[in-house]
Amino acid sequence: MFSALGLFKGVPCPRQHDCTLPSCFFFHDPSPPFPDAHTATKAAQEYDPFSAGDIIAPPPKRRRLASPQVEKEDDTVQPNPTAPRPQLPPPLAAAKSKVLHLSANKTNQAPFPNGISKSGSTDKAIPTSITKTVSPPPTRENKRPVGSAIRKVVKAESLTPRNVAKAPAVWKTRLAALQRLHEQVCAQNEKLAAAGDKWKPLVLDKQESITFALDEEEAATKLGENIYKNAVSQTVLRIKKMTKDEWVKAVADWTGMSSRVQPGQKSDRDAPTSLPSELSSRSEQVAVLRHLRTPLEGLEQFGYVTSKPTASEIASSKAGLAAGAGFESCDRCGTRFQVFPGRDEGGRLTSKGKCQYHWARPNRSTSLRTDRILGQSEAIYPCCNKLQGSEGCSEAETHVFSVKDPKRLAAILQFEHTPDKPDIRGRQPISFDCEMGYTTLGMEVIRVTAVSWPEGKLVLDILVRPFGEILDLNTRFSGVTQHAFANALPYDATIPDQSEPAAQVESGQALKLRRVESPAVARQLLFDCLSPNTPLIGHAIENDLNVCRIIHPFVIDTALLYPHPRGLPIRYGLKMLSQKHLSRGIQTGGEAGHDSKEDAIATGDLVTKKVAEKWTIMQHAGWEFVDGLLMAPEESTDIPFV
Repeated sequence: MFSALGLFKGVPCPRQHDCTLPSCFFFHDPSPPFPDAHTATKAAQEYDPFSAGDIIAPPPKRRRLASPQVEKEDDTVQPNPTAPRPQLPPPLAAAKSKVLHLSANKTNQAPFPNGISKSGSTDKAIPTSITKTVSPPPTRENKRPVGSAIRKVVKAESLTPRNVAKAPAVWKTRLAALQRLHEQVCAQNEKLAAAGDKWKPLVLDKQESITFALDEEEAATKLGENIYKNAVSQTVLRIKKMTKDEWVKAVADWTGMSSRVQPGQKSDRDAPTSLPSELSSRSEQVAVLRHLRTPLEGLEQFGYVTSKPTASEIASSKAGLAAGAGFESCDRCGTRFQVFPGRDEGGRLTSKGKCQYHWARPNRSTSLRTDRILGQSEAIYPCCNKLQGSEGCSEAETHVFSVKDPKRLAAILQFEHTPDKPDIRGRQPISFDCEMGYTTLGMEVIRVTAVSWPEGKLVLDILVRPFGEILDLNTRFSGVTQHAFANALPYDATIPDQSEPAAQVESGQALKLRRVESPAVARQLLFDCLSPNTPLIGHAIENDLNVCRIIHPFVIDTALLYPHPRGLPIRYGLKMLSQKHLSRGIQTGGEAGHDSKEDAIATGDLVTKKVAEKWTIMQHAGWEFVDGLLMAPEESTDIPFV
């Protein structure tokens, strides 16, 4: 060590008597300035854990370089004048009085750092732990309330793939996948933002949306390069098909706010769609509903039947069917096979054995700007995430086919117009839906459900025995199982449950349905609920009308009320429309299939929403009800004042 030059011998040591250096180069005063305080500090070495309310010194600890300032009394805490003040020990009382006396004498002097005054002398202040009251130890109740959640903090990132140890694909492929994920995240986020202020805490901001997509894409990279693309496509489809409740749960788990989302919470948009209060009576509701009539004339090329096929057309259809010797193309796998109505010598209904197929239609990802460079992505089957053209993931006992030609349908059962009922003034609007299965005659109706509009009360719900031998009940979509169909009792028009509200019928009600003997009987039961002027509501209604062989003059098709931007024959599915416009998830049974009651009610509610929108437009245009009759603007002005 080099010897000190003695330049600091005149400067008092900042630590004074607490200095532990063996040879300090600062000046040290041999006599302590406050013997009482020093004695008090030395005397308060023992700590009694049971005297938390007494004013005693804590155990000795390392001192700060700067002398702490004496804390001022808190003005917000008002002492109780009646309460007895704690008595200090004599050494502590003397030290406190001396500190107060010194602080009063130095009010006109500005202290230097480290307690050095202008005169060069140092004054050691008493530690604040001696002069202030001791607070009780904190308890768990002083922490934040249970159930509150802290939102996850995300760092600023750009919409570019993160660096990973082993990239499963090239950078351009990962970027395209990340953009697809981010697009679906933003779409779900916008839906949640439009659901109301109730869900505002769970709405992601711009950076959180990017981070959410980055997390999902990074998770897919850990699965390896062989299934990376399929994993990303499946994630995109899963996010796209999420209901509002599922998205809320996913966001709550990701942001760490799960405790703030109560299970079973519903937003205001989950409430059933209702009509405007101005449309108080059913006649007024039906009057506005009639302005939503879907004209079918000119839509025959898209499967809508507006006239009965002639006898010559039916005869030519039968001749062509006989010439074909029963050969058909499978509706699921495309295999050419032969049908044997009534079974052949070997007891078979069809040839070519079992059917290997994909039950979902192939899907293409959303077109991106990079498609011009990288090429359009290949179509993928959502059922198994395999590329189009791959071997089917499902197996059925036989091949199946469907018939769309009206002439060939009429050869099995002729179309009929809704019969006139002059003795009936009017029937309530009906929303109906049919479920179909595959038979040796094509696709036939196996269930018919009708509910009233807008109440949604069950009017008719029956199973139907088709004309041909059943090949496949198509349970994944029809919801009709072999056990339910085989054990259904014959239909009885006097059964009491036909008037129960459809919303109160359990999902397993299909097991209790009655069965009629043919589609012709089912059509007649439906005709009993209709007249030519009755609004008949359905989604893609031509399919339901054709399997029942009905030509109705007054139909309302939600597939045309909510048209696809690209026009027919492309149409939105009922499941998507229900989720978008009603915030309601339907057809979520998976392999259990669809529920025709649920579909019929959802279709009616979509029309209810359109009626409310139509009435708002008509009111702005000047339409009004006069004595219960809907009058156009020019007609209402001609009515004389009474």
